[in-house]
Amino acid sequence: MGSVDHVMDDVAKVNTKLKNITDINAVNEVYKKFFNSSLFARTTIGISAIPMDALVQIDAVVSNC
Repeated sequence: MGSVDHVMDDVAKVNTKLKNITDINAVNEVYKKFFNSSLFARTTIGISAIPMDALVQIDAVVSNC
């Protein structure tokens, strides 16, 4: 069973899907508030629809190494 005892520095990769790709600047501003480093891998794409009519969907891969 996995642990949820992680900090933001444990993030290894973030995948972001944006309903409107022009929102990327706003997303980048929020990233700066949560992540001290830009060293982890990151993918951002624009898509036409996200479940529940959301504007953004984010998933992250976390490592404790």
